[in-house]
Amino acid sequence: MAEEEKTKWEVGYRIPGGFGEVYVSRQIAKLKKLVAKRNLLGLSRKEKQENSDDEVLQDEFREFLRGVRENVELYLWFALSALIERNADRKFEGKTYHALGMLSSTFQSIGLNFDPSKVTPDLLDFLKSRMNRIASPGAFDIAGNASTIDQGNGPKRFEDSVNAFEKMLSETSFDMGKYYKKNEELEAAATEAMKNR
Repeated sequence: MAEEEKTKWEVGYRIPGGFGEVYVSRQIAKLKKLVAKRNLLGLSRKEKQENSDDEVLQDEFREFLRGVRENVELYLWFALSALIERNADRKFEGKTYHALGMLSSTFQSIGLNFDPSKVTPDLLDFLKSRMNRIASPGAFDIAGNASTIDQGNGPKRFEDSVNAFEKMLSETSFDMGKYYKKNEELEAAATEAMKNR
């Protein structure tokens, strides 16, 4: 009993009238385990800090990707809104939805497969500038041309801007694909399958 008192402290407050009891219980043995676990985590954090430059770069790049993607999506949603307000042909809305799909596919692929630590800082800056062009002039032009689709050669300008945007996405995907992480198991399986044909 005395041993239990050493390992357990109780602090309590009793609500008058027997409405309930609130107790905060702290066990020293559990506290020691938590302290030991924190010390172990502290050691692993130090090890991670040594290797974290690549991870920090990758996190920063993913944050950049998310920002560009959200900006482009915003422009494309504005374009859809403008098309609907002007009762434009549904094929133009379809083209805009297709552009949204290509955007999601391209950026998801880049986010999952591109390793920014594999390229030089100059090349990374160049690739980032290429991706910024997807937002402006790319998606920005789509939104602008959607708002003038009912004027003069508006439909042609809109289609041209969507085609240019999709071309930019394809080029960016191709450029980034050169620096994707390699999956040795998948490549070995593909090579083996090619040999067996």
